[in-house]
Amino acid sequence: MLPQKGFTLIELVVTVVLIGILAAVALPRFFDVTAITSRGFYDEMVQAARYGQKLAVASGCDVEFSISGGSFALHQRAISCISGAFTRDVPRPAGSGSFSSSAPSGVSLSASSSSVVFDSLGRATPGGVTVSVDGRSFTIIGESGYVDGL
Repeated sequence: MLPQKGFTLIELVVTVVLIGILAAVALPRFFDVTAITSRGFYDEMVQAARYGQKLAVASGCDVEFSISGGSFALHQRAISCISGAFTRDVPRPAGSGSFSSSAPSGVSLSASSSSVVFDSLGRATPGGVTVSVDGRSFTIIGESGYVDGL
């Protein structure tokens, strides 16, 4: 008699049960839109702060990274590089509007200061500002303007 090839009923049932458990536990994590948008907003804020610091050094003009409510923005002084109000929007590098964004629905944002100003040497005032987005946080170091995140 030839040996039979194939799976037993027990092997098939165990495989289907394991796949069901994985589907119930793992798949919701792959499709959690809030976690994805939260991480994207966090990354966008870190990059905006870094861009603001680099723009201040490259242009020689002060740049303000402001955080209010659930949004952030980059501004430069309207009239002079070193005096006056921060009212001029910083355009995005690709030229597609101003460098600002609001937190997506369900994403919480908090900061230890409402704004940070980068000077022409890249220093941040005030220093030691911590920004948190849904538990992820980054710090802007005062003496160097370094954005410690990611």
